[in-house]
Amino acid sequence: MKVGIDIRNISNNNQSFCNDFINYYLLNKKDNLLNIYSSKYFELENKIYNKNFYSFFGEQVNFLKQLLKDKNDSLITFEETFPIFYKNNVIQIIPSLEKILYPEIEKTKFFKKYSYLYIIKKNLKNSKNIVCFSQATKKELNEKLNISEDKIKIINPFFPSSPNADLVIDIKTKLSLKNDYLIYDYNYFSNNNLKRTLEFLKEINKDKAISLVILGNKNANNKEIRELILSLNIEKLIIFAGNPENKELSSYYKQSLGVIYPIVYNNFPITLNNAINYNTPIYISDGEENKEIFGDLVTYFSPISVSSMIKNFPLFLENSKSFNGYDKIKNRYNIKNFFDNLTSLI
Repeated sequence: MKVGIDIRNISNNNQSFCNDFINYYLLNKKDNLLNIYSSKYFELENKIYNKNFYSFFGEQVNFLKQLLKDKNDSLITFEETFPIFYKNNVIQIIPSLEKILYPEIEKTKFFKKYSYLYIIKKNLKNSKNIVCFSQATKKELNEKLNISEDKIKIINPFFPSSPNADLVIDIKTKLSLKNDYLIYDYNYFSNNNLKRTLEFLKEINKDKAISLVILGNKNANNKEIRELILSLNIEKLIIFAGNPENKELSSYYKQSLGVIYPIVYNNFPITLNNAINYNTPIYISDGEENKEIFGDLVTYFSPISVSSMIKNFPLFLENSKSFNGYDKIKNRYNIKNFFDNLTSLI
């Protein structure tokens, strides 16, 4: 059997998820031939079509020609649009509607934004199988995009692996920090709620000195974030750590007070994989899906209320003292179950 996997436009937040899935596929389906389509560099043990199929013309014409040439029995897409005239079996994985409701291309040219929205809606209606990660996303697909529930399958995903903890360093010394710190580890978009997080940080520092370590080069280079920090007069509390080396990453998490996850939009929190793998306490927005996943293992707050973030923070600190890890979650959301359920659709 020949299977295509389309990761051309995968977001940085889901890159490790795709890496783990493809490597697991290569180990467990050695009788299958994989064609992997990517516009980024991935450390994978298989041939990658590293061509530019990103533009509207490139995707709808050049990519279509490549797919017809390759004659895949099935095509698995992650967050992707694909040629609207491609009629073979497509399994379209939609982790959430975040990319549709909050497109990163919103500040780019009109044609690029609306061609994307037009094509993704066409793809969803043409796909034989749509896979989502929660009942909430399935409901949104049905209500907001009028996709039949009969063609939508819910499959529990998994939390991707994290780099091995092969080096222990003192993070406070490395970053010249005097305070305890929280970690913020997400790209900055309006729905990721960093503005309220910074306002929350300013308020809690009236009672307890706490810094915020912001990971990710994209955040560090964001002019809007830096201007907001200056306007709040909290520049001494903020550390832009960029992308730490893999060998140091576990130290950042294990030595922190915890990870703050203030995302407004309700989707499966794949980006919490490091917090889960390193058993780091999580202070998280109270979305329906988060509560379904974590139960009483984490502390919640309303992501649209700075006062809620402030009010529940002492409870988070108290709960962290008796925190015992995420074994129950790791057992429920594992790569084997996801792989078996997804490949049953091929």
